[in-house]
Amino acid sequence: MKTRFDRFHPFVTFLFYAGAVSLMVLMLHPLFLLISIGIIVLINILHDHMNGLRRWSYFMIITFLLMLMMNPLFNERGRHLLFEINQHRVTEEAVVYGGMNALSIIGIIALFVSYNVIMTPNKLLFLFAKLLPQFAVLLMLTLRFIPLMRRRLEEIAVVQRSKGLSVSHGSWRSRAKTGLLYVQTLLTFSLEEAIQTADSMKARGYGEGTRSSYQYFKINREDVMALIYLVSLFGFIVWGWLFGFGVLTVYPIMESWHLTMMDLLVLICYFMFLSFPILVEAGGIFRWH
Repeated sequence: MKTRFDRFHPFVTFLFYAGAVSLMVLMLHPLFLLISIGIIVLINILHDHMNGLRRWSYFMIITFLLMLMMNPLFNERGRHLLFEINQHRVTEEAVVYGGMNALSIIGIIALFVSYNVIMTPNKLLFLFAKLLPQFAVLLMLTLRFIPLMRRRLEEIAVVQRSKGLSVSHGSWRSRAKTGLLYVQTLLTFSLEEAIQTADSMKARGYGEGTRSSYQYFKINREDVMALIYLVSLFGFIVWGWLFGFGVLTVYPIMESWHLTMMDLLVLICYFMFLSFPILVEAGGIFRWH
């Protein structure tokens, strides 16, 4: 069953995800990032009941922990010393900065999980195929690259296990050899299919003229209102970011986490922007009742 957010024009949904990713990169403040993570989790619950997010949970946890530890290991800057390990200083500033970057990365990953549910290949091609046909194909292939490679690797693992080859059994040397065999098979499989796809698209004349779409999308009044809503909020948030609001300065001296009135106003707009899919569904339920 499609959600109300999924029924919007592809330009509206693409603008939301592009703006959300940009804000996750720009607004590096722990409170902003923690709120955004909660909102993105709710969005994934609405879109696919967190089925996609569950598949990526292990990768996201490992990524978060690695990024949280890497910055303090390689960066000793900061005045607030937490502890020392073999004369290596671990500072509060390094931990906070690494934590903010880690939250930003896992938030972006979670956004792309929702993106893959909403932005189908037809929507991407409808948006970019007429103006930038090569870019449209490249973008579509890039966004589906990781989940596609993961599915192919699972298929290869099943076949190799039937032949008695597995990366979970045997000595470290045999596991490494089997893992390299997996990667070699995966790359060969992917390159062959990429050549077949390119030949097929060239034979069908892709990019040679005006492309007709299997699915046509028309902008209506609700799409225009949504665009005004998103652009206004995004513009105000970026304006606040340019003046230093909604950003925690860590180096050389970490600022207080206290939010000023202007920070709170930017936070409210930030919340309203990211909550757009949730507000749309809530508005539909309210109108229904």
